[in-house]
Amino acid sequence: MIPRSCIPCEKIDPDVYDWYLRHAAKVAESKEKSADIIFIGDSITHFWNDGENISYGKEVWDEFFGDFCTLNLGFGFDRTQNMLWRLQHGEGDNQKPALIVLNAGTNQFSITENYSGDTPAEAFEGVKKLIQTIRSRWPEAELIVMAVFPRLPENPTQKNIDQLNGYIKNFLQENADPKIKFIDISQQLRKPDGSFNADLYHDRSCHPNADGYRIWARALMPEIHRVFAHE
Repeated sequence: MIPRSCIPCEKIDPDVYDWYLRHAAKVAESKEKSADIIFIGDSITHFWNDGENISYGKEVWDEFFGDFCTLNLGFGFDRTQNMLWRLQHGEGDNQKPALIVLNAGTNQFSITENYSGDTPAEAFEGVKKLIQTIRSRWPEAELIVMAVFPRLPENPTQKNIDQLNGYIKNFLQENADPKIKFIDISQQLRKPDGSFNADLYHDRSCHPNADGYRIWARALMPEIHRVFAHE
C-alpha cells in the first residue's frame, strides 16, 4: 500500500495564513519570475522571509540571498503530500533554477484532529517521493536535501526525526547522485553538550529565530558559491 505521505493532496490542517491564497500567489509568482534558487518546505521555510506578515529571519534571508532571484515555496503546516500537490498544480512552473533547497518531513509527526501522524518509514517515503519528483522535474538543477531540524527534546517527535534523517541519509548514500547534497545542521542547532538549544528558536521548540536561520544560511553558502561560481 502506498503511504499517504506520497499521495498528493491539498491542505490538511489550518494555520495562521490562507493556504489557497498563498498557493495562487506562488503559482502567479512562478509565472512572473525566473528564480536562481527555489526553496521547498513547510513553515520553517515559509516563515524565513515571506510569511504573510510573519517572518522570523528576513534580515538573514536578505543578507545571504539578496543577490539572487529566489522563490520561496514553503507553506506552514505542510506535509510531504501537500508539497507534492502544490508542485503538481502550478508552483514552480516555467522555472529553470540552478539550485533547489528541500526541507521537509517534520510535520509528518504532527498529530492533529485531521492527521494521526506517520511512522519514520512512512515519512521517509514522502521525502523520497519529493526528491524523485524534484530530480525528474528539474534534472539540470542541483538539489540540497536538509536533514529535519531538531525539535524540543521533551517532544517524542525527536526520536522519529532522528530515525527519518537516518533513512534519508542512507538513501542518498546508496543512490549516489552528484547533483544531490545532504546537509545536516542538527549538531549546530544544539548546545555543545548535545542538548536542545532553545535560544536558536523563535518559539523555543520548532521554528528557528534569526540566529538559527543564520546557521542554516551559512551551511548553504558553500554549495551556493559552488553552483553559481561559473555564472
